[in-house]
Amino acid sequence: MDTKAYDIRDIKWSDFYSEKSSEDRIKFLLKYAILAPSTHNSQPWLFKVTNNSCKIYFDNSKRIIEADPIERDLYISFGCLIENLIIAGRYFNVFDRAEYFGKQDNNCVAEIFFKNLEDQKENTLDQFTAWIDAILERVNARGIFEKRSIEKKILDNINQLNTFPGLEIHLITKNEKIREIASLTAEGLKFAYASRAFRKEMAKWMNSSFSKREEGIPGYSLRMPTLISLFFPTLIKFFNLSKWVAILNYRSISSAQLICIISAEENNPITWIKVGQLFERITLHFKINDIKTSVFVASIEMGELYKRIQQILGTARIPHMLFCAGYMTFNQRPNLRHSVENKIME
Repeated sequence: MDTKAYDIRDIKWSDFYSEKSSEDRIKFLLKYAILAPSTHNSQPWLFKVTNNSCKIYFDNSKRIIEADPIERDLYISFGCLIENLIIAGRYFNVFDRAEYFGKQDNNCVAEIFFKNLEDQKENTLDQFTAWIDAILERVNARGIFEKRSIEKKILDNINQLNTFPGLEIHLITKNEKIREIASLTAEGLKFAYASRAFRKEMAKWMNSSFSKREEGIPGYSLRMPTLISLFFPTLIKFFNLSKWVAILNYRSISSAQLICIISAEENNPITWIKVGQLFERITLHFKINDIKTSVFVASIEMGELYKRIQQILGTARIPHMLFCAGYMTFNQRPNLRHSVENKIME
């Protein structure tokens, strides 16, 4: 098995103190940040590091126009990255503050500031150890969930993770509502895959399970047979496989014991960044408790299906993120990723 996907996650915390300069220590923290999830594993971020901060930019070449026309998923991805960076900074007790810029002409999304980077004495904070470990192990899982309920005490702690005014977490555990959302997801996927432009874009981000490409979606991450993964991108590009894709996604979602939705009153880049931060916190919380998560956003992305999600939730707030959670026996192999060095701007 190719171990490269695991190598980038093989981070030894003690190496932080071996870095001699403040800039190198920030780059070390970025090793945790880049393990954040992103749409199609596009990793749309670039970094400019100074002696006390990291400016985060989005790379225009990584835009996903057909699947993410308003760029909500782009900014949610950045929120996940920022949350990982903040957690790492807090673990080493060097995080200072974060400033958000949203959408600006220079493509700068945020700047994260640090303090005490020159300290030579080890000063890690134990309360963040589990979170750091979860960052290294978290993946977007695919497949069928076990028929095993999540403990109430785990769910009760989720709302405590929400420190963002204006955001709301909705936990759906009733089977009939889960099946209804699964049906809406299937409907959204049929709508999406009916578009040739969508399929062409999707094919561009698909990789075979043998691929060494450091971005995109490998076949194994979709639980796809290895041989099929060799020609699946071509199939997606030229044939409408929406019925097959819809069935597989319906089965996975309807098997979940929990669907989690994050909603907000506002609909703008800074809100989306904070949605991403909250999403990352929740998924890491689940990972700490050996619970796997799987993202399914078709029911809130395609057309006006989101209005039916609002009806299910009984809210006028806008649903921005939807994912399932539960137990799986299968351990998902992580995707390949670009290194921090490949993402640094001079």
